[in-house]
Amino acid sequence: MGNILEQTKKQLDEFYTNMDKKQKIKIGASGLIIVLSITLLMYYLTRPQYVTLYDELNPKKAGEITKKLDEVGIPWKDDETGNSILVPKEYKNTAKAQLAMEGIPGERFSYESMLTNSSLTMTNEERKNRYEIAQTNSIAQTIEAIEGITWAWVDLTIADDSNFITQNKKSKASVFVELEEGYKLNKKQVDGIVMLVTNSVKSLDPKDVSIVNNKGEVLTKSDNGEEFDASNQLALQEKVQNELREDITGFLATIYGNGNVAVMVNAKLDFDSEETSVLAYEPPIKDETNGLVRSMNESNEKSVNNPISGGVPGIDSNEGEIPEYLERTSSGSEYNKNNKTINYELNETRKKLVKAQGQVKDITVAVLINSNILPGKELTEENKNEIIGIVSASAGLDTKVVKVMAKSFDNTIADRFEEIKNERTGITVLKDIPVWALGVIGVFIIGLLGFIAYSIQNRKKKQETERKMSTDLLIDEEFDEIEISEKSEYKKQINKFVEKNPQAVSQLLKNWLNEE
Repeated sequence: MGNILEQTKKQLDEFYTNMDKKQKIKIGASGLIIVLSITLLMYYLTRPQYVTLYDELNPKKAGEITKKLDEVGIPWKDDETGNSILVPKEYKNTAKAQLAMEGIPGERFSYESMLTNSSLTMTNEERKNRYEIAQTNSIAQTIEAIEGITWAWVDLTIADDSNFITQNKKSKASVFVELEEGYKLNKKQVDGIVMLVTNSVKSLDPKDVSIVNNKGEVLTKSDNGEEFDASNQLALQEKVQNELREDITGFLATIYGNGNVAVMVNAKLDFDSEETSVLAYEPPIKDETNGLVRSMNESNEKSVNNPISGGVPGIDSNEGEIPEYLERTSSGSEYNKNNKTINYELNETRKKLVKAQGQVKDITVAVLINSNILPGKELTEENKNEIIGIVSASAGLDTKVVKVMAKSFDNTIADRFEEIKNERTGITVLKDIPVWALGVIGVFIIGLLGFIAYSIQNRKKKQETERKMSTDLLIDEEFDEIEISEKSEYKKQINKFVEKNPQAVSQLLKNWLNEE
């Protein structure tokens, strides 16, 4: 058996040795293709077959599932959309069992389930109910994708738009959210959830959406206007104070230098809600006191009384025995009355003014100056008044109190830190050198090093060339001498041999001629 193998190996070696280079390349390429084909075929036949474990997942749920799969050592991969998780077929049941023990991901009825599980015998009412369940679960999954929310539940009451119902009911929505430990939704996030639910349900008013967290707190408010909770108020107040402190500190640092000014700001903000309605009338024509005439009513009234003449009292005028009276004559009277009513058309303006919440009510500022940098280490009254004026102007008109004081700053730690930094970085020597000078020095050093390196390299090349030339010349001379000496020696020996054996030489020449 050993001889057969040895003989076979020897034949293969001879066969390979007798092949030319082109044949060897063809055989090598063919062998490589065969090996790769077998490898790919084995990988395709033995590779794990991945099946869908869960689909329609939000990023948060997908992260929880993949984390648990990594913990139990089950391989997984996601699809192109990133909403589905796939595992090897043989691990599917094990993975579902492991996740079910942790309550992940929580079964929900989806739109896909509604479509795949529907049948022809299903009534319209059943289809409607299944659609509403799928809709609520879809909204809940979307809400769970919001930061800070671990779980969400949605209940919808959708108004029936049937024409047979005379009394239309309003659509309503209730949302329950479970938050992460210590997390609290801000107003923008709550408004975002309200708008999400409102736009997902037909005929749903934002006022009819209520959101409750796992602590039983109602996150939506029924009244109008923006409201700030305690955390938002504190955050806004701190933001205003920090911005004012940074502005004032930076402004004063341009005069006294960085690290020589300390500022403390206390700002009070007004979070009260106030609404004012204004109704104003004004003439439509500018610079006119009267408006356009809308209607006019004018009436005139006149009354005249005629005089009455009386006779002489006595027998002629009055029959009978009547006593006599004095004679009297009454004169006539006249009454005139004019009434004119004009109704003007005026512009009517209605305004509704809502005061913005979070306005600055008053500001108090305390400024501390490092006395070590002041002349005489004291702050004069004039300088103090100047600082108060600058701070009041920069902080705004709401600045109520500004206090300024000069004290010596304790810079021991800062100085020590600077010394350590200089010792480590070597900045002490270069501390007073301008930046442009350091740049010039750096360029000069780099150029000098480059010139030195070039000179050394050029010198080495020159020496190498000279050495090579001298070596070649020496070799040529030696070869010439050897050649001349060898030729002279051979010639002497031939001449000597011919002189001693002339017959042998002639016979040798004849043989050479006959062979030719």
